[in-house]
Amino acid sequence: MRSTIKLRDLHESAHNPQTLAPQLEWLREARGRGLLSRLPEELVTAVVTVGQTTRYLRAGDVTGVFAPRQPHLARGVQALESCEMLFIDAARVKELSMTKPLFAWEMIEELTTVLNSTHKAMYVRAYGSLRQRVVTAILDRAEALGGVTAGQSVPGTQHELANAVGSVREVVANVLQALKREGLVDIRRGGLVILEPDRLIDEATAGLGLAT
Repeated sequence: MRSTIKLRDLHESAHNPQTLAPQLEWLREARGRGLLSRLPEELVTAVVTVGQTTRYLRAGDVTGVFAPRQPHLARGVQALESCEMLFIDAARVKELSMTKPLFAWEMIEELTTVLNSTHKAMYVRAYGSLRQRVVTAILDRAEALGGVTAGQSVPGTQHELANAVGSVREVVANVLQALKREGLVDIRRGGLVILEPDRLIDEATAGLGLAT
């Protein structure tokens, strides 16, 4: 499973809250009941525009927080294709962790991996250039598809990519054109193709002190 937000650029929509809900089918459905159904349009806009992609999930990946600790963390998952998710009750996780050392250790390993991935995403977002954020998003999507290799197709519109990096489509389009001119990627309808994976990896971490 891959996780991202498949919608039009919310930063543009935030300037006109009345146009937000009609553009986003998933948001219209979510507003049918629960918290979002009770909020005015402008407040819904304020809530959803802060969402950004931090990582992509593949088959077998774990997401969620199992311990009742403060503060509570907001998190969400949206699938781009049909998938199944296994829900593991927090009480069951605690029971197995207390009685099965191997399970407890593997949970530590898994959550450490998630934490490292999240820290890297936040570091790139805070200190990386927009170009680095775009390149990182491309690499993350490629990794979710099975690996970063030459010739790897990476699906996704420029709107989706812009939302993932917290920018707007026009700015991201300029970055993609620059990457194309330099021979790093080839832009296709509905996505792109990686041409120089090693150079992209170097771009993503240059000057940030991150391990490749």
